[in-house]
Amino acid sequence: MALLWDASGVSELDSQSRSLQSLYSWFAEGKLSVNRRYQRKLVWTLEEKQKLIESVLKQYPVPAILLAEKGDDGYEIIDGLQRLHALMSFMETEFETGDGRRFDVSRFATAQTRADEGIFEIEGGELLTPREVSAILDYNMPVSVMRGASESEIDDVFARINTYGHRLSDQERRQAGVQDKFAGMVRELACDVRGDVSSDVLDLGDMPSISVDLPMTRHGYDVVAADVFWVQQGILRSTDLRDSMDEQCIADVAASIIGGSLLERSKEALDAIYEAGSVENLRISAALDTHGVAKFKSEFAYCIDEIRKICEAGGDKKLRSIIFAKGNTNAFPSVFAVMMIALHEALIVGGQMIADYAGVKKAITGLYDRLETSRASTAP
Repeated sequence: MALLWDASGVSELDSQSRSLQSLYSWFAEGKLSVNRRYQRKLVWTLEEKQKLIESVLKQYPVPAILLAEKGDDGYEIIDGLQRLHALMSFMETEFETGDGRRFDVSRFATAQTRADEGIFEIEGGELLTPREVSAILDYNMPVSVMRGASESEIDDVFARINTYGHRLSDQERRQAGVQDKFAGMVRELACDVRGDVSSDVLDLGDMPSISVDLPMTRHGYDVVAADVFWVQQGILRSTDLRDSMDEQCIADVAASIIGGSLLERSKEALDAIYEAGSVENLRISAALDTHGVAKFKSEFAYCIDEIRKICEAGGDKKLRSIIFAKGNTNAFPSVFAVMMIALHEALIVGGQMIADYAGVKKAITGLYDRLETSRASTAP
């Protein structure tokens, strides 16, 4: 066991190998949890999952798992969420190996008991050999456990881990660990619009309920990208939803409305708002305190509902098909943000109401193309 920090810290890091059989027991007992405050959704492709299983079968080394010990005899996953879920779900026959074979649950009593209790359904097909099942169960996974860590220490460790490479999108990195009212409100609004509202801390086994099922992957996750407002209306692509671009769009809109001026569309502008103690962070936080979180959430939801009604008036049509007359398949979060801000100004600040949704739909039909033509004609 080693100290995780210097003499000023108190966290201890317990590093040792644990068999996948023992990790599955923790999983089955509900001891492995995920904190939505900083963790992303499930994003691995089937191929990535299969490569991990292949590495385990070949007894190749895989990256360590990092957990934080919690007071209730459980563990919060800090690093290794994708790996852990892939391994646990394979042991519950959710996917096949690259050569089309599944885990043989009958040779692992703990998993068989869960199946018998109806916790998961065993998928049929060709199975791994008894030797291969044993190789998986006995595989020693390197696991490090942070003991006595505070939330701020966990946040710091997570941020440091994800400083390297490009494992998180810009918005996932911004939201990770941030606990102020603005970040919390953005998370809540994103969940409301997607329809994956849940508690902040989830059991590892519940991760499919908040994860995005893409058209080409079809993992069986509960959030079907094609059914979510952002993708339904063509505002974002399915892959954008997986990478939390919906949260970034909400953050742009919220910061512009609450802050009283259109936010510059740049990575740096949003970074500044999420940077604890920065001038922009303090400004937006103070403005949100004045506006009120509940009030803004209600206003945002109202504007979204009005956009839905506009699109449905006189025959359902995607917002993208309305605004772009010349068939366009690109995402348009910036155009949508401007539309949301304009609606908020008219409906909420101005106290107006839409009496003719079909008329509004007609007025904005081809709007982007008209603006582009106008801009081109006035250019020097």
